[in-house]
Amino acid sequence: MMKSERAVVAACADTMFPSAGPIPVSGTRAGLVAYVDAYLLGLHWVQRFLVRMLFLCIQLSPLLFGPRRSRFTRLSHAERTRVFEDMAVSTLYFRRVIFMSMRAIMTMGYFACPRVASFIMSSRRDTVSP
Repeated sequence: MMKSERAVVAACADTMFPSAGPIPVSGTRAGLVAYVDAYLLGLHWVQRFLVRMLFLCIQLSPLLFGPRRSRFTRLSHAERTRVFEDMAVSTLYFRRVIFMSMRAIMTMGYFACPRVASFIMSSRRDTVSP
């Protein structure tokens, strides 16, 4: 991935999986940038191109739709969260697909992280009685 794409992936990762979330492992700490980089290498060039266009659409989306006319990576965490919330319920099908596609990639990588899995398993043991 290019540096600008890594920045978009890191911003998406920490917006979707903040360190202050229910699982105290941020998206970047879970290794999502490296995961997505490896994921891209396994794709056919056509799919790789489409995923890279996904990153570009997310980066430029706030310029068209707000909440502030700026690139995604320059927004605050709250503004990035609002971008994703707006995309998730947008009347434009294309925006919803962009959000769902990025969420799917991020979720696969996040739950592939051993630290995340370990936290989930230890939390599960705490709530399940023998």
